[in-house]
Amino acid sequence: MVQLHPVRVRTWDPEKLGEWLAKPLVAHPETKVEGETITYPQLLGQFLGMPLDTDDYFAAIYDLLEGADGRLIRLSGNLNKQISGERLRSLQDLFEMNNKEKGLSPSRIVAFLDGKGLLPRLKDAGLNRRIRLIMIDVLKEFQEQSGGSTTISSFRRVATDLVKWTFNHVEPELDKLVLEKGLPGFLWYGETTESEKWFMKFAAKFGFHLIVYDPEGKQWLEDALGEKDLPSHSFQITADEVPPFPLERPERVGTVAFRATQEVDRLLHHDDSGLYKPFQFKSYTTKSVRLKTTIDEAFILAKERAMVRPSFAVERGSVIIPVVFAKVMGIEKDRKRFWDNIHGLDDRDDTLLVRSFPFIEERKGNQQFHYRAALGKDGRLDPEKMKTANWWKYGRLPTGLQTALCEAIARHVEKPMLSPQSGESLEDLKLYQFSQSMSLPDPVIKLIQQFDYPQFVPTLLFYNEEKDGELSRADANAIALIHTFGLDVIIINPQAHQDIERWIDADLIDTHWLDDRSYDEPYREPSVVKKMFRKWL
Repeated sequence: MVQLHPVRVRTWDPEKLGEWLAKPLVAHPETKVEGETITYPQLLGQFLGMPLDTDDYFAAIYDLLEGADGRLIRLSGNLNKQISGERLRSLQDLFEMNNKEKGLSPSRIVAFLDGKGLLPRLKDAGLNRRIRLIMIDVLKEFQEQSGGSTTISSFRRVATDLVKWTFNHVEPELDKLVLEKGLPGFLWYGETTESEKWFMKFAAKFGFHLIVYDPEGKQWLEDALGEKDLPSHSFQITADEVPPFPLERPERVGTVAFRATQEVDRLLHHDDSGLYKPFQFKSYTTKSVRLKTTIDEAFILAKERAMVRPSFAVERGSVIIPVVFAKVMGIEKDRKRFWDNIHGLDDRDDTLLVRSFPFIEERKGNQQFHYRAALGKDGRLDPEKMKTANWWKYGRLPTGLQTALCEAIARHVEKPMLSPQSGESLEDLKLYQFSQSMSLPDPVIKLIQQFDYPQFVPTLLFYNEEKDGELSRADANAIALIHTFGLDVIIINPQAHQDIERWIDADLIDTHWLDDRSYDEPYREPSVVKKMFRKWL
């Protein structure tokens, strides 16, 4: 009676992956056989993103499949969804009984699956028992993640698919299993459905190897398995869309110069290089980190590239952008110094000066239906659902930028910066922030589009003279979202009055007090001579 004990591999050589998989199980130094228990290394690895040459990428996948000598089986696009009429009727009977009983436990469901012949019956009792125990574990995890019920339609769908694929893909491999060689691996390319992710989890828990090619760099395998820091190899770019898998192995036709350029890109323009090509991270998401600065540093850093600021980083498909989020209370007695600082920012093409409030129109209407429809199973806004909704206002933007904006809105809503109003619940506040985030002004969207994340950070400069209106709550929401996305925000109130503090906790803002107050200090345009002088510099 065979007892499998797979142990996760933490390091790998992507260049020798086929050779590693083709090696017999007993040839691995980590393999130990103690009676009927076999301890062996199990590889769960992921390739994130794509190289610039897609033909080379797909040819390498074909090379891996061939190099593994039949020990790696491509499941994506090849899953067999067939099930006999008899088994399907037995499944329907089981789930009708499950509904009548108001939800059986996963253990009882698996017992019924076994009794009705809906699980493979292998010659080895140990492998038979392992299939049933792993099925119980997987169904329990799905039950916990889906609200604790086994009567919902998604539970029935996933359980049915697991039965299909266990017969169609797991049983054939176990029937011809030669223990000296060990279990084979499954290869998956691209996106997955909910059922497919749970089947990946089943296969991994049982002991099969898994190799995932994830062109979009979403790292869904880690989420599906509930594990972090799986062996990974990252390519230069992440795809905005998953290219179709070719039916035949592509021929490599790149020129010598093309290959040399690709190699230079790989060596010089990786995530940690600091030598970045224009818009190299266009498909990455952004995360802002607020800088604590002096008033002088705020104006100096706002003119510096993101990649030279403290704490800038590129990691796991995200660009960490250190940003200025400052409120200036009052005005300097040295007016020349004060206005020089402001004009030094305002003269830049990537600074948007706002002098009139409110600067954004408050969105009316109840958006609760849209909000609920955009939530994922984890209760968090799902970027994919947002991007495909008919109410999504930013569909004209590049796909990668849309995803980054969706992620920023999700973080913005998940951890609200706005203070709740009297009688407003946390859910009401989240709904308000979601609704108002759907209508950023066009000048702000233009700034975001021009933003090459490691380079100069666009600035929203607010000069509040309090002449024509007040900074509204919708304004404050937009400012908070802009900050969350990764743009600099500097708010100046020469009278040292509270404006944004009415809506956002002052502790979340870097506040600077100056030595004077002015109750009649209109925005001072730079002189023509100064403008010309700055252009010459």
